[in-house]
Amino acid sequence: MKKKLLAVGVAATLGALSGVSNAAITVAQNGVGHINVLPYYSVQNGNTTLISIANTDEVNGKAVKVRFRGAQFSDDVFDFQVFLSPADVWTAAVSLDGNVARLATSDKSCTLPVSVNQQFVTARLLDANKAQGTREGYVEIINMGDIVTGGTAAQTALFTATKHVNGVAPCTTATLIGSGAEPNDLSASLSAPTSGLTSFATIINVASSKAFTIPGTALVQSVAVPVRYARQANLTTGTASFPLIAFDTTTTADSVFNTATGNVRMYEFDLPDLSTPYGTASTAAQLTELQGILAKASVVTEYATDDSILASTDVVLSQPTRRYYYTWSDTPGAGTDPLRTLATVAGATGPYASLAAATNSVVVGAPTVYDREERTVVDQSSIVISPNPQGSATWTLIGEVSVVSINNGSAPTGALSANITAQDYTFAYNDGLVRLSTTSANGALPVIGFTAVNVFNASAGAAGTNYGQVLPLKW
Repeated sequence: MKKKLLAVGVAATLGALSGVSNAAITVAQNGVGHINVLPYYSVQNGNTTLISIANTDEVNGKAVKVRFRGAQFSDDVFDFQVFLSPADVWTAAVSLDGNVARLATSDKSCTLPVSVNQQFVTARLLDANKAQGTREGYVEIINMGDIVTGGTAAQTALFTATKHVNGVAPCTTATLIGSGAEPNDLSASLSAPTSGLTSFATIINVASSKAFTIPGTALVQSVAVPVRYARQANLTTGTASFPLIAFDTTTTADSVFNTATGNVRMYEFDLPDLSTPYGTASTAAQLTELQGILAKASVVTEYATDDSILASTDVVLSQPTRRYYYTWSDTPGAGTDPLRTLATVAGATGPYASLAAATNSVVVGAPTVYDREERTVVDQSSIVISPNPQGSATWTLIGEVSVVSINNGSAPTGALSANITAQDYTFAYNDGLVRLSTTSANGALPVIGFTAVNVFNASAGAAGTNYGQVLPLKW
C-alpha cells in the first residue's frame, strides 16, 4: 500500500509541476510575495473571520488592492484599497450583519474609500444568490505599487501621506483623493511593486469555542512588474486626461466585462485582478503561469470523523482562477438591468471546459481512501456523495470555493459550517488518509486550500470544549 501511495503521489507532483519551470510567478515558500490569496472566509452560523495583512518591507510602503469574492462564481462582493506603511499591519473583522457580511476595522492605515466599515455589496449577485452570496468566499490581495520616499515629489508626497506618525497615518485628502470631481490617479506616485505582503485569516466561532487560522498563499514575481494602480472609482465616462480603462488583453481576462459576452459594465475598481498581467505579456500569459503553479492532480489530507469525540472534517479547495475560464450570458436583459451588473455562467473553457453550468460543478476523479492502519476501500460503491444513491460513481467540486465535508451527511458542514458550495463525501472509515482528485476531464485544476478538523473534549470543564485544527494540503 505504501509503495502504491508513493507512486500516486509522485505522479500527482509531476502533473502539478508540468509547465512550471519557466514561470516567472511562483508560490513563495516563505509566505511572502507580491500577491496573496486567502483561500476562505466565512460568516456562516456564527463565524467571524479575522483578516490580517502585513507589509514585511521595512523601507517601502505598499498600495494594496483587497477584494472579497463570493464562493459560488467569484463575484466581487467587496473591494477597496489599503495603503500600508513600511512594516505596517492592517487588520479587520468580517461578520454577519442581517443577511450579508460586513467588514469592521479600527486600523489607522489609510484606505480608499476613507471608511471601509460597510456591508458587503450584492449588486453583482443574481437574486437567487443575494441572501447568502456574501457569506463565504475568498480574498485577493494585490500590491499595485510601492510607496517610496526620495523619488519624485509625487512619490514623496504619497509616502508622507500614508506613513504613520505616532501610530496614525495622516491620510492627506489632497494627496489620496484630490479636490476635483474625479479621484486622483496615483499611478505616477507609485513605483514598481515588489514583494513583501503576507497575510492570514482566522475563522473564529465564539459560541462553539473553536477557531481555524489559515495562512494566505503568497505569489512572488521574479521579473519587473509595472505599476498596476487603478482608481477606486465608479466612473462610467472618461475624459481626455483620465480615460477609462478598457477591457482587453492588457487589463483582465474576466470575459464578463466583454460586451460581446457577459456585457457587465467594467469600472476602474475592477482592476487589477489576478488575471491582470503582472510581469507577463498578456492576460493569457498570466493565466498560463498561474495555472502552471497552482494546478494539482490531487491533494492528500488526513481526516477524522470519530463520533466518540464528535470529530468533523472539511476540506477547502479554493480555485481562484476559475472565474477567468467562464463564458457568460447577460441575465437579465438590458431592460431590467440598466446598470449592466448581472450575468450568469453559460459555460467554461480550459481546465473547466467540462463544467456543468446548471449545477456550477465539475466532475473529478474518485478519491482514494485509507484508514489509519493502511487498509483501503476496495469497493468504490461504498464511497458516495451524499445524498446521491449508494453506488454513485461521480464525484464533483462545486463552485469557486469547493468545501468537501467528510462523513457529515449534509450541509452545513461539521467543522466550518459551510453551506453555499458544500457537499459530503461518505467514506467507510471514520478516520484515516484520503487522496482527493482535483483533476477534471480537461486536466489538473488550479487549487489552494486547507483541511479544517474539529474535535470535542467532553472532559474540559463542565460543558466540554471544541478544538479546531488546520492541516495544510499535501500533493
